[in-house]
Amino acid sequence: MRCLFTIAAVVVLMMPSASAQENIVRQKAIRQQKLKQQKAQQQKMLPLPAPAVERFLQMSPEEREKALSQLTPERRAQVEQRLKRLEQLPAGQRQELQDVYPAFMNLRPARQQAIRQEIRLLRQLRPVERRDRMNNNSGDFSPEEMDILRRVTGIPE
Repeated sequence: MRCLFTIAAVVVLMMPSASAQENIVRQKAIRQQKLKQQKAQQQKMLPLPAPAVERFLQMSPEEREKALSQLTPERRAQVEQRLKRLEQLPAGQRQELQDVYPAFMNLRPARQQAIRQEIRLLRQLRPVERRDRMNNNSGDFSPEEMDILRRVTGIPE
């Protein structure tokens, strides 16, 4: 009987209280809200399309379908997803992307890769962290590259 009482007492002591459970639920809700805000901010950044996606954007619907049919199913799905994302951009953002893309394509391939990596990294940061990184990274990139990054991220000088 003592053993059962001891086990019951230990179980009761180990169970979180109602206020502790409420605190856990509250913290989870806060984390979810932060994730939503982070995703919304990431969507504000312009996507920089790969050259293949840019070629598809220039094609007529018939040419695009013909070219897509020649891709593997995985690659086709990837290209279609990127095309859809670009086509859903507001007209102003799409124009900004069309304006910045030629400057990006004029860079050497190694610098294009560095810019793409930086954009991927910036997308993972919160807006404040993104702004700080942009202000501290100016030595790593040329003025032209910084202009591309600023225009894609929407962070002014």
